[in-house]
Amino acid sequence: MTRLPDVDKQAWLIVRSQGTVIGKYHLAGKAFWKIGRARDCDIIIHDPYISRHQATIELRPRGNALLYLIRDNNSRNGTLINGTPLLDERVLHHGDIIMMGDTDLTFRYTSPMPSVTLNVLQRS
Repeated sequence: MTRLPDVDKQAWLIVRSQGTVIGKYHLAGKAFWKIGRARDCDIIIHDPYISRHQATIELRPRGNALLYLIRDNNSRNGTLINGTPLLDERVLHHGDIIMMGDTDLTFRYTSPMPSVTLNVLQRS
């Protein structure tokens, strides 16, 4: 079994609806996380203004670094990052606020670079 050292302590999302924290999701153990209302999403948010498949966060190598990127999946109401519409994929930084529907997700990141094995980053 391949161990993923400290991945679960490196990046997570704090989900708030109308100012109340409703969840915390660690971004660990894989390369993609789907966000939306659908049951097949990794992060399921029960908000009628969020699409079934609203957005995707991806862990991707770039040079010697690994980055968390987000993209909107052509959702009906769109996704905002720090109040700016997300038109293309974008690198997430510690403290970024992802806004969709009546829900805000705050991206938290505690390590300068995730330590994962390459097989986690291969598309399945």
